[in-house]
Amino acid sequence: MSLSLLFCCFGIGVAGSFTIPTMSLFMNDEVAVRPALLGAFFACLAISGVVVSQLIGWWSDKGIDRRKLILACNIMGVIGFTVFAFNRDYWILLFSALIFMSTSSAALPQMFALARDILDRRGQNAEKFSSFLRAQIALAWVAGPPLAFFIADGFGFRFLFLFAAFMYVVLAMVAYCQLPSLEPVSHPTHANAPQISLWRDKDLLALSAAFVFMYAANNMYLISMPLYIVNELSLAPELAGMMMGGAALLEIPVMLMSGSYALRFGKHKLICYSILAGTVFYVGMLVNQTLWGFLALQLFNGIFVGVTSALGISYFQDLKPSKVGQVTTLYSNSIKTGGILSGVMAGFIADRFGFYAVFVACALLTLLAFATVLRVRHV
Repeated sequence: MSLSLLFCCFGIGVAGSFTIPTMSLFMNDEVAVRPALLGAFFACLAISGVVVSQLIGWWSDKGIDRRKLILACNIMGVIGFTVFAFNRDYWILLFSALIFMSTSSAALPQMFALARDILDRRGQNAEKFSSFLRAQIALAWVAGPPLAFFIADGFGFRFLFLFAAFMYVVLAMVAYCQLPSLEPVSHPTHANAPQISLWRDKDLLALSAAFVFMYAANNMYLISMPLYIVNELSLAPELAGMMMGGAALLEIPVMLMSGSYALRFGKHKLICYSILAGTVFYVGMLVNQTLWGFLALQLFNGIFVGVTSALGISYFQDLKPSKVGQVTTLYSNSIKTGGILSGVMAGFIADRFGFYAVFVACALLTLLAFATVLRVRHV
């Protein structure tokens, strides 16, 4: 079971690292869409992914077998990427993205929810294994994007998307043959303690808002950093790739260590410290102008992203264990929402004030996230 879940997370990470970085190039070169339609495509895809995955999370907590939901999501991924491999009509691709690719994105939070269910029934701690699961995705993203651009350039986008579809075929087979089916378990509640709705739980909403702020900052950095490095500092464009790859490599050991340290110091404290590491990183981006300085700063970036992504899932789950599917999806959707906001904010700030101001906004967002997390109860 453990190896199957680890493989599934790695496989989804590979499929995502091959297709997400190259999607805008595909839409521009192969579909020839206007910038406005390109922006609408990504906005609609992100919004539909949030809505569909949250709905699937709600279904999963109503007693529908998570294994069957994961299998269905993987099959939708096969269909969606097969359509992208053979079609070049914008509206068909948009429909396919809204229906098939949005549904396939729900497989990942459902796998984390399934892992939590299994570990809870065994009486085992979830932090370490969740960190291992999250590390598989980071591992896939270390080499995935450069390899994806190489394949797209050398073999074409049809081959790239067929490879992604094949990955989902393999994932569907693993889900069908290896993942367990679990009978729903009712969580005991006290008669005089009514269950608070997911959307009225102040701790969950505060934690969700904090993750929106954190990952809006993270995505604003990823969007703006290459242009800031090249256009405003006149440094080599290869530095941007070195910074992203270095951060991804550092995130993996940070994620793996986070589970052990969370048992000693608590998730709340580690997440608070990691957010402050993010603030230090963005302030460093403002004051540093040297190659080695930017590379050294990736240590703080790796701590920021590695700890929050490794422990965030289990923190959400611990706040409301009776609705593990919904809260795991809420975690995932908080990150997606931060990504949606980051594109709008980064473009507006850079256009009006320059890329330097984008990193000022990133630092302020992490401070806002820190203040928000302080309001969340310890678990």
